[in-house]
Amino acid sequence: MMWFWRRWYAVLLIVGVLFVSSPAVVSGVDWDTLFAGEVVVEKVKHPEGFSGLRGSFTVAASREHIWAVLVDYANFPKFFPDIQKMHVLAQDQDGAQVEYWINAVLAHYHYVLYRRYDEPSRRLTWTRVAGDLKRIEGSWEIRDTPRPDVHLLVYESYVDIGGLIPMALVRLEATRKIREMGARLRNWMEGRPMPE
Repeated sequence: MMWFWRRWYAVLLIVGVLFVSSPAVVSGVDWDTLFAGEVVVEKVKHPEGFSGLRGSFTVAASREHIWAVLVDYANFPKFFPDIQKMHVLAQDQDGAQVEYWINAVLAHYHYVLYRRYDEPSRRLTWTRVAGDLKRIEGSWEIRDTPRPDVHLLVYESYVDIGGLIPMALVRLEATRKIREMGARLRNWMEGRPMPE
């Protein structure tokens, strides 16, 4: 019977290590393209089957500094120019409820998101609480790279507009916006002037 508990304890330790630690470097990534300054955008599928986009780019800044910018709501309109107005409704160590007024290319939107701090300095997620648009979900994740002074920032966004606008047009414009956002955020985080 003792061998059973030792074996079970060993399995729990292995599983615990898998959940607690993350790999030092993400595999299957085109590091040359990312280190050259590109913002890589690709189509992704939500676990529930609807489509979204993922944007990845590198930032020469500490994990703590990147995280501080991702939760610096006072400065959001500076690096997210489509935000006309926003208001933090509530915030604590677990997350923030934030109200947005957005100037999209084809329309204006108003909604409230809950931004949950899943793993501070590593990952945050958001979901729609109220307002326009049928569904909004997404995340920011800060990952390690082969260069110790550079981090990979991964953005995922899943939006269901719920209207008659063709999804191909929405995806094309969203891809362009993610590339612009990545460049602006990197410049802000690295202390360089942002592109106009």
